[in-house]
Amino acid sequence: SRHREGKGRRRDWKEVTMATPTGGKTPIMPALEALLQQTANVAANADPLGLPSIERGVDQLVEATARLAKRSSRTQQTNEALSAARLLASEGIDTQLLNRDLREVEIQPTLEEVLPESCSLEEWLAQVQEVSVLSAVRDSQASTQETFKQKLSDITSLEWQNARNKFVQSSQAPQAKVYQDGGSSGMEEDGQDPTISPRAASFIEVVRKVNRAMASGIPYDALREVSRANQEMAQQDRHGGAQPATNTSLQSLWQVVSSVLSPARPGHQPESKEEIASMRASLCKSARRHLERDYATYVNEEIEQHPQLAMLGGSPSRLQQIRAFLRIRFSDKGALDFDVAGGIDTFWHQLYFCFRCGYIQEAIELVESVGEGLVAGDVHAANVSSLPDYIREWQEKGELGASNQAMVRLDGERILREQDRSSFGKNQYRILIYTILCADRHLAENVLSDQYLFTNIEDFLWFKLVLVREGQLTTLTSSTYTHEEPHRLAELQQQLAQYPANYYTRDGKEPLLYAILLLLTLQFEGCVQYLATYSPGGGLGGDQAYPYAIEAVHLCVIFSYYGVFELGTDIRSRGSALCSDIVHDYGQNFAVRDPATAFEYYCLAAEVKGGGYVSVIQTQGQLLRELLNQSRAFGTLLGAGGSGSGAVLSKLKPDKQQRQDIIVSAAVGCVQNAQFHEAMELFMHAGKPFNALEIINKRYSDAISAAAAEPGQGVDLDDLEQRGNAALQDLESQQEVDIRSKREEVGAFETLLLARKLFRAFREGAYKECFGLLPEFSFLPIRPEQVSKFASDAGGLHIAVKEKLPQIVKIAGIAISEVMQERRATQRTPTAASMISSSSQELKTRLHALALYSGYVKIIPESVATELNIILNGLT
Repeated sequence: SRHREGKGRRRDWKEVTMATPTGGKTPIMPALEALLQQTANVAANADPLGLPSIERGVDQLVEATARLAKRSSRTQQTNEALSAARLLASEGIDTQLLNRDLREVEIQPTLEEVLPESCSLEEWLAQVQEVSVLSAVRDSQASTQETFKQKLSDITSLEWQNARNKFVQSSQAPQAKVYQDGGSSGMEEDGQDPTISPRAASFIEVVRKVNRAMASGIPYDALREVSRANQEMAQQDRHGGAQPATNTSLQSLWQVVSSVLSPARPGHQPESKEEIASMRASLCKSARRHLERDYATYVNEEIEQHPQLAMLGGSPSRLQQIRAFLRIRFSDKGALDFDVAGGIDTFWHQLYFCFRCGYIQEAIELVESVGEGLVAGDVHAANVSSLPDYIREWQEKGELGASNQAMVRLDGERILREQDRSSFGKNQYRILIYTILCADRHLAENVLSDQYLFTNIEDFLWFKLVLVREGQLTTLTSSTYTHEEPHRLAELQQQLAQYPANYYTRDGKEPLLYAILLLLTLQFEGCVQYLATYSPGGGLGGDQAYPYAIEAVHLCVIFSYYGVFELGTDIRSRGSALCSDIVHDYGQNFAVRDPATAFEYYCLAAEVKGGGYVSVIQTQGQLLRELLNQSRAFGTLLGAGGSGSGAVLSKLKPDKQQRQDIIVSAAVGCVQNAQFHEAMELFMHAGKPFNALEIINKRYSDAISAAAAEPGQGVDLDDLEQRGNAALQDLESQQEVDIRSKREEVGAFETLLLARKLFRAFREGAYKECFGLLPEFSFLPIRPEQVSKFASDAGGLHIAVKEKLPQIVKIAGIAISEVMQERRATQRTPTAASMISSSSQELKTRLHALALYSGYVKIIPESVATELNIILNGLT
């Protein structure tokens, strides 16, 4: 009936009508039009503000709203909700009140509801603790895995980026020309390659002696050897008629290196901060003295060129030479005070040039002579009575005491206030002397502002080096420059770095001048990098593309051997790694033709990189592996096949332990790069048969699987077996190896040998032979009661044996089954039948134990256990 009622309700929308107040029915459209008209009338009579009037009260509105809400919710409810509402209504329950009450209900479990009757509070807490721990472990594992993946991704990206940068740098790195074009590739009778360039050949012997000296600990004066080689090269160039391209020669460069490094000891590496600061101060002083000697040479040359103006006697003193130089310098100024009484006062000029030439004792004598009235002019008004003591203190200690500095500074500031610039620069030189003694910043700024005092970079650099006070290990920034702050070497380096290299090289005409400037300011890494990368033709100059690359390489060696890479403005410069690459790249030129010389440079490259004994040994091991891959000269480098006394490594590293550490480091690198054959050879050569046996076991295990899958393919098992037997023999004589570890590796190798025999017999179908080998596998159970213990011991098996355990168990089960079936099929007498039946029962017991064992051991796949159970059920 409901279906009919619903069907009857369907009408066309045009037939819908609306009841009128009179009780009749009208069509809907006219009714809507009438409603619209009424609405328009209401709007016309509405409030002036446009708001319609409300004739219902608040309660009436609430009631009407509730009625509308009921209608709306009723239309949106499902059939189940409507049925529930009818059921509640039949019981006299209002659904709205019920929904409101239910929203305010809070359900809290009681102890009886949480704890079952059979569970105590302690047991429940134990369960909660277990669940909490497992949840924490699971969250920790997930977090650890996520962190590991992210870290691995970051490391991989970083290594890839470093490898890419190194490849790009190596492809663009400047290459020194070692071998000349043409000529024979063989070696002459004296052992010298005729195709090697003379400049490169002159340094090889120095490099070898440096390596021997570092190995023996006996100091070797490498700078003297290099200077001698440079003199010989210069003489050969002069005899050959070669004209130098620049006025500054390579010999001059090495002379500066010898002068600056004179306080350093060969083979000594400064360690403490105090030693580093003290050595840096000594090098600054030696750089200043080099400039003083160079200027004294210039003074003598000027005197020789102008003998008439100099008017120097037959046996002049140093002070007489200074005065002769002043006669030349001030020849247009008139008579000077030391020639004519009342002449131009040159006391402070003489004093400055004595300082500039390094004639400190003559400066003291000059000042003392003033007190005796030996010098004319107004010097007595200069209050120089204490000046000799100041100069002596400055010479002995390198600086004045605080009180004396204050006295000199105050006098200098007074002169600045009262100075008269018209008096032939007398006050400027006087303030210059005061600035040298007290190193005051305000006085120094005044001196540097005079453009006539320092007309070249040498005078400026000497003045700045005089002011430098290196007493502690600090790096200054511009924000710390105060009047009380002493001058530091880092400040001078930063000041010089404001201008490009061409500024100091006369627009590129004298490129070595910039290298000398870097040396005099102790910028050793910068000097090496500049010489290594300098190219007059932008790297496109053919043979002369990088004319100073060889010098850069051997300067790295010298600086490292004398320990001056540690003496920059930092304890360790970041440029040491780049310097190491320069030496390494140069050594690669010899890798194919002369591996022995290449390894000499490789060892020094590791020393240049530094980082301590462990880091140096690891780097040398890595470079040894690289050189072995490049040259394959195992006999030359390691002495394989001979006594070893003539091997390069034995000569470079006489200490056996050090030599062993290098080879082990190279072997570890081979393992990391999957060069297992080379790693085994290196471990055996280093006297580490235990490490070699570890690799052999892993390789033997993999080779067995490969041979089982594809016979005749993969690694030669016989070769691995021979290597393993050799390692076992050497291992027997070693007592320093842990006995337990030794027993584990030896047992694993013997088990793998048995596994190879087992797999080969199984592949050939020799099940009896397989069955005969089973007792040799001591980790396989024979009876079911042994399964629990043997399964727990399976976790302690060697990793190489674990990998073969599933195959061994499977083959053992098949072999036992085949032997049982063969025995059952054999014709037998009644007496033998009982014996065979007893033997079959024993075999079935063993098979049952193997099936249980495969189910207990987690590393054995479930498929193996299933297959053994199927075989066992088939024999029942």
